[in-house]
Amino acid sequence: MSLSDFRRSVVFRLVAGYAVLLVLSIALIAAVFYVGTAGLLRRNIDQQLQSRLRFLVQEEHGRGPDALASDIHGLLTDNEDSDTEIYLLLDRKGKKIIGNLTAWPDAATASEGLHQLAVDRFGRYSPSRLLTHRFADGSTLLVGRDMQDVQSLEHRITVAFAIGGLLALLLGVGGAMLFRRQLQRQLQAIHRTTTEIAAGRLDRRVIAGRSGDEFAMLARDINDMLDEIERLMDSARQVSNAIAHDLRTPLGRVRGSLEHALRSPQRDTRLPDDAQYAIDQIDDLIVVLDKMLQIAEAESGVRRDSFETLSLNELLEDIAELYRPAAEQRSITLSSRTQGDPHVLADRHLLAGVLANLLDNAFKYAGEGANVAMQAVGVGQSVHLTVQDNGPGMPEDALPRATERFFRVDASRHLRGNGLGLSIVAAVIALHRGRLTLRNASPGLVVDIELPAANLSKP
Repeated sequence: MSLSDFRRSVVFRLVAGYAVLLVLSIALIAAVFYVGTAGLLRRNIDQQLQSRLRFLVQEEHGRGPDALASDIHGLLTDNEDSDTEIYLLLDRKGKKIIGNLTAWPDAATASEGLHQLAVDRFGRYSPSRLLTHRFADGSTLLVGRDMQDVQSLEHRITVAFAIGGLLALLLGVGGAMLFRRQLQRQLQAIHRTTTEIAAGRLDRRVIAGRSGDEFAMLARDINDMLDEIERLMDSARQVSNAIAHDLRTPLGRVRGSLEHALRSPQRDTRLPDDAQYAIDQIDDLIVVLDKMLQIAEAESGVRRDSFETLSLNELLEDIAELYRPAAEQRSITLSSRTQGDPHVLADRHLLAGVLANLLDNAFKYAGEGANVAMQAVGVGQSVHLTVQDNGPGMPEDALPRATERFFRVDASRHLRGNGLGLSIVAAVIALHRGRLTLRNASPGLVVDIELPAANLSKP
């Protein structure tokens, strides 16, 4: 990867953002610590200077200038803070009366207040903090502290922060590079897998690992998507093969029948019957294609816009009323039952089509005199919609393949049909985010549809 490509990558942006955040965090921590140490020390020194100045000013007001000079002499000779204390008393002409300064700048006595200045203290350069006060008679009092030790401490703190910040920055850069390496390894693994899949190797999968982190979750989601894509591709291949097989045969029969009618000596008498036969075969093909379109439409999800809150009690009653005449003609007992008033969010026409397909299959395979029952039961946040008959059921090995397109059990191939009914049912149930289960009841077949219950509390 070139430098320009790397700078445009998400890895670079994450690493750069991490580094900037680390530097800002170190600077903020250093500033807070510095203010809490050196800044606090300076404030304490200022408070001490102001306290001493107030004491000496009160002494001068109460006992006079001589007492003030005596007090300053006592402070300078008490051997306390002798390395740092500064006192200076000047008369109104600026002449030194008492003090431990040998030289000082004019700015120290030019105005009252705090000053940060360098003075000469017993012949030694002394960066100092000075507090100046003028008396009414024109004399000046200067109280201060040598700041050499404070400046030395601040310098050590600054150096320590600089070294600590540099070490933290180096550790941060190392962590960022490690983070970059891990991130690139994960992304490259996903990129490598998707590239192989794009080249046609649909069996490739992203290694999810056992970490359980976001990349593992992403890898599992990608693998689930790839599994679904592979399933759809296999389904498309199976459909193509089934269409080629199931449509080729009737088309061949149509063509053969028409060709035979045209070449037959009894052409005039055979042509109407053969033409009607061809029309019937073509109508069957149109039905197959219509069902294929229904499956494609359900799998595409375009019908979700027409979903509404639907009462299964009303739907089952309507379907039962519609199919009861057909059931009576075949001596079939058709019953419908619901527990409570279960509701689902569904497309009424699609769900009615599901029940119609299931009843058609039950009537066809259970035979005359059978019992067919529809039932809807609410269970927690789900609704179970069941269609059950007491017919011969389905071979156990055929149950997993029952929803495949054009799949038919060998024993039922003599019956009219195209093997798409349960495929449509499965596609519609998947559109409704439900689950379809087929099982033998011995006797009979049970088709159980689990759908999410509608939330009737929402407006």
